[in-house]
Amino acid sequence: MIQPSNPDPKAASNPARTALLVEDEASTMRFYLAGLRGLTEFKLVPAANGREALEVLKKHPVDVVVTDLNMPVLDGYGLIAIICEKYPSLPVIVITSVSEPGLLNKALDLGALRVMAKPPKLSVLMEEMRTAVAQRPAGIVQGLGISSLMQLLNWEGKTATLTLQLDDAVGFLYVQAGELIHAAMDKEEGLNAAYPLLTWEGAHVEFVGTCRVKPTIDLPMTEILLNAAMYKDMLLNAPPTPPGPADPWAK
Repeated sequence: MIQPSNPDPKAASNPARTALLVEDEASTMRFYLAGLRGLTEFKLVPAANGREALEVLKKHPVDVVVTDLNMPVLDGYGLIAIICEKYPSLPVIVITSVSEPGLLNKALDLGALRVMAKPPKLSVLMEEMRTAVAQRPAGIVQGLGISSLMQLLNWEGKTATLTLQLDDAVGFLYVQAGELIHAAMDKEEGLNAAYPLLTWEGAHVEFVGTCRVKPTIDLPMTEILLNAAMYKDMLLNAPPTPPGPADPWAK
């Protein structure tokens, strides 16, 4: 698998944004990774199909997705539909050789922000990526704990999808009419993801006022928040993990 590329170590040693590039043709992916070197503010992460892209989205924060349509395993249409459902604040740019207007309109109807012909003019693509990130339709929450924010959403009966980022970890909370209906973090979903996420402190939180996922949680928000507080207390009061046996090969 082609590895992420940032060719300028000084300018891109700690890029502020991440772009997920989804393309099954290795030569085209190499073209993108080489041609987008001017995006020093972006870390470029490759994926060979929609399934690989979804695995990246589960584990890492991403600011923009650039995807092909015709791919094996999971094509661009399926990927866009899932992004629109689970990551509604994430902009998607399509680059494709498909020319039928109906298929191109389908990508836009599913939630793509822009469709470009393949091969794209790279200077235009770079500008589109920067514009997409700058115009992300997400609100940002600062200075309010996750549990307090969830309680506020519950009181006001709000619907929202929240993206939480803490260091290199990312998680998602889905609220429908003031109730938490789903959560996801790495490989965990439902309450197994909700309780750890609700204990995060100092997380960066973005949200959009929509929620399209199917419910996996049926507990009232008040009960979930109480359980999360107990979960946090349990973590704080847990005895330290005893050291393992000494490694005779350690130096």
